[in-house]
Amino acid sequence: MRNKKWKNVKFSGAAGRRLMALLLAAGIAASASGCSADARATDEQPSQKETQTQSDAEQPNPGSQEEEEVDGIKEPELNEEPEDSKDTVPPSETGPYDFSQSVPESAEVENSYFDDAVFIGNSRTEGFKLYSGLSNAQYYTAIGLMVDTIFTKPYATVDGEKTTIMEALKTTEFSKVYIMLGMNELGWVYGSVYQEYYGRIIDAIREINPDAVIYIQSILPVSAEKSESDQIYNNERINEFNSLLRELAEEKEVYYVDVAQAVSDENGCLPEDGSFDGVHLTPEYCGKWRDYLKTHTVTVECAD
Repeated sequence: MRNKKWKNVKFSGAAGRRLMALLLAAGIAASASGCSADARATDEQPSQKETQTQSDAEQPNPGSQEEEEVDGIKEPELNEEPEDSKDTVPPSETGPYDFSQSVPESAEVENSYFDDAVFIGNSRTEGFKLYSGLSNAQYYTAIGLMVDTIFTKPYATVDGEKTTIMEALKTTEFSKVYIMLGMNELGWVYGSVYQEYYGRIIDAIREINPDAVIYIQSILPVSAEKSESDQIYNNERINEFNSLLRELAEEKEVYYVDVAQAVSDENGCLPEDGSFDGVHLTPEYCGKWRDYLKTHTVTVECAD
């Protein structure tokens, strides 16, 4: 409009040029005053975009339809809300599970939680089967069972036929597996071999049931008297193997349950009254073991 208004007006001489300059300056000032008024009106009436939360405002906006062009380059408005931000689900506040840590304490579950559980272990787990009161679970146990013989020796019976525990597991319906192995392997020269075989057990279970929740139970301590009198079956060696199990749990992303806490005294030993022979637990201490498992569980949500 400004150009059309002054299109046919002519100025000559110095006075004319000064008048032209004054008129132009006045027009520019009026234009600037108008822009300021528009800006104030915008400030006084904030749009919905400007009242959005900070988290929404910070989200990137690569495809807004209200972008401004600057020298041919589209520059998104800073506070523009992405079209799909209303449906954006914030990331989990808890984050992924930390498999390097022991399963934390949780609300106590009922005994029925173990209806679909399988316990795998040596003679200590046989004692647990007898005295824990969890007769609703399934058990694959054997005296002297180790992480290698679980694949090779016919400790289990299926349909009247003797077979290995891992083969028997293929015929079993289960959703949870509790493993405790390692007491009989304490004399092995290389702990890494024990760790490797244990890892094979986990891999085999996952082949049988990829959705099963797998719990590695720590090896329980022995009594102070047993530990001090035996060069192999002692708590120092047990602690070394439990460290290997923690590493394995993190590597394989399975759950490490530190059940040793439930039956240890202040020195990390199995109390004298907690065992018949310094190794195998009494009914009372099998109950402590059971109660610890009932208050240290995980809830796994399967994807649809």
